[in-house]
Amino acid sequence: MALRVRRIKKAFGFDKTKTEKYVIVPDRATVVGFEALCDQVAAVSGINLGMVQSVVYGLVKSMTTFIRQGHSVQVTGFGTFVPSFNAKSSLDEKEANVDSIHHVKLRFLPSAELRTVMKSMEFEFDVTDSTNDSKTTSEGGGDSESPDEI
Repeated sequence: MALRVRRIKKAFGFDKTKTEKYVIVPDRATVVGFEALCDQVAAVSGINLGMVQSVVYGLVKSMTTFIRQGHSVQVTGFGTFVPSFNAKSSLDEKEANVDSIHHVKLRFLPSAELRTVMKSMEFEFDVTDSTNDSKTTSEGGGDSESPDEI
């Protein structure tokens, strides 16, 4: 199954002229919730749903413990979670302290398997949910555009 994409017209903040430009964006589906994910894992693995939920809760709890201690956590086949932050720089040594941290984040570095999946993803252009500015139809009267027309 391909990832649907659409065309939007957007002004970018880094463009001083504020010129609107066209860009392709993902046409994301809904977020897969915890229950649906566990149902799928149970179906694929043959392990009962309650056991899958317990293991996933245990994984998250254990990851939380290690991340709070400053460790990166690697989950084979999935990727590595790295605690990180942004901090304000200063010319004064004393101002570079814990109070200068302003954005705490968790970086995710996907595994080689997931990177391969991402590199081989297929995309489907959704002309019906794209801008109306330059829509064209194929000679057959359909709603699709060739990749060269995007």
